[in-house]
Amino acid sequence: MASYIVGVVSKHDLERYQEYAMAGFRLIDGVAVEVGLTDQPEVLEGNFPGSSIIIMKFADNDAARKWYDSEGYQEVIPIRQASADTHFVITFQS
Repeated sequence: MASYIVGVVSKHDLERYQEYAMAGFRLIDGVAVEVGLTDQPEVLEGNFPGSSIIIMKFADNDAARKWYDSEGYQEVIPIRQASADTHFVITFQS
């Protein structure tokens, strides 16, 4: 069953966030993942808590957790947290 990591991001230090984004793209090289992202999504209802959305589709929960928990990704999380307010969740396709 597919597993998705969904992030809602509100960037406040664009230069530093770009550092995180470049590292993040390097860390998915060779990983079986589909990535979709958008800046300034069209909000249909309510107040959206960010400026960007990232959705990462993995084969299953183990693959998603392996990537998220990897040493490389754990090292760049502080850059993301210092440069943006973020909310990340993991969800499953049924």
